[in-house]
Order: sequence, then structure tokens, then C-alpha cells
Amino acid sequence: MRPTLALPILGAIPSHDLFVVLAVVVAGGFGLYLTVHREGLPAGRVLVAILCFCVIVFAGGRLHFALTKWHVFEHAPWRVFRFSSGGLHAPGAILALALGGFPVLRMLQLPIARFVDGFAPSVPVGIALARVGCFLNGCCYGSVCALPWGVTLPRESYTWYAQIEYGMIDHDAASSLAVHPLPMYFVLAALSITAFLLWLRPRRRYEGQLGLWMLFLFSFSSLLLEPLRAHHDMRVYWFGQPQLFWIALGMTIVGAALLTVARRRTSAG
Repeated sequence: MRPTLALPILGAIPSHDLFVVLAVVVAGGFGLYLTVHREGLPAGRVLVAILCFCVIVFAGGRLHFALTKWHVFEHAPWRVFRFSSGGLHAPGAILALALGGFPVLRMLQLPIARFVDGFAPSVPVGIALARVGCFLNGCCYGSVCALPWGVTLPRESYTWYAQIEYGMIDHDAASSLAVHPLPMYFVLAALSITAFLLWLRPRRRYEGQLGLWMLFLFSFSSLLLEPLRAHHDMRVYWFGQPQLFWIALGMTIVGAALLTVARRRTSAG
């Protein structure tokens, strides 16, 4: 756990903030390269689209976080606009992108399916980098883990405080109990998705296929990983499961349905 990183010239910087910025820069640059050099789309309009997407993604991810954790902001609503404490939910970002991204692409007269295919492999790269920031920050921790790769977090970490609150450790404990390194699971899942999409690209059967697979694989991997997240009473639960689980389930179903429809249309055509 390294909540802050000391960098030359810049000094101490919150690790979460640093990796969120890296996620935007790397994913945006990689997406720009793929859409321009692999899909042959005009660089100027693609760059404008990516800049618009950055705003949409941050707004959607932050709004989702704020709505599900309003107790954090109810006494100081302006803190919603402060990103230094983290607080971005990927499902909200993806939903916002789905709703706001298509109008942007139409306005810029960019072919939606080709743009989505070009940009899709870069999205998991951004997610992976952001999750590294979560790991260093000590947030998004997993449940107690007895496996060899379980990690302990030091005093005054989120995990340490939570385990004290639930009577799992004493106040004088030097560290938390070992927990699943959940952010790193998300990192491995995201990088695996990017590798699969890059493999699929020269083999795709129709435009938009990479985008649909990205939606399905991200949602399905989140569906598998969310149950490993540590329980906390302040999280939002629906029918005994965290709301992120249900959102991931809904997105998985939608992604699978879209892939099925697209495959049938391609076969029929």
C-alpha cells in the first residue's frame, strides 16, 4: 500500500490520482492510435471524440459513486466534484458512455461501429491502470483470504479500520487480516480482455464485434469478482447482494444478448 508516491520535481502525489491520470492518458493515446492507424478514421475528429468521452466517463463514474454513497457527501455536497479521494464506479462510467457517446460520434460524423472497435481494446487498459491506483491507495479491498496471495494492509488503512469496526481485529493490531487483492484481480481481468480483443481484431466478422465483446467480458468478469469485495454496511445492497453485482449481471445479459443478435444477423446475411 502506497497512498502517495514521491516523484522527481512533482513531489508527493496521491497514487490514486496519479494512476487515474495515467489511465486517461494511456487509454486515450492507445485508443487514438488504434482508431486512426488501424481503422483509418480522421485524427482530428477522433481526438475531439476522445476528449468528450473523458468528460462523460468521469461524470458518469462519479455520479454513480455519489448516488450509491450519498452518506459521504450529504453534509458537504460540493465534495462530489473532488476526485482526489477516489470514488469512480466503472459501471456508471460505461453506462454514461453508452448514452452520451453515440450522440458525440454522430455529431462528429464518425462511423460508430468502427470507432467502437478501434477504441475497445484501450478501455480495459485504462481500467487496469486505475485499479493499480486503487491497490496502492488501499481502497476497493476484498474479503478475508486464506490463499497464499492474500495481502495484509497496514494500520489506518481502509481495511484495517473496517476490520476493527466489525470486531475482526483489535485496535492494537499492526495490520489487517489477509484479504483478496481485489484491485489486482480486476487488473488481470482487464489486461486479459485487451489481449483477447487484439487477437480478435483481425478475425472479426462484423464491425462493432470488438465493442460488444468488451462490454460482455468486462461485465462478466465484474460479475465474478464483485462477490469477493469485502462486506460493509454502508454499501448499497439489493436482495442481499451489492448493487454493483446486479448492475454487472444486467450488463452481462445485455452484452450476451447483443452478441447473439449480431452473430445471427451476420450468419443470416
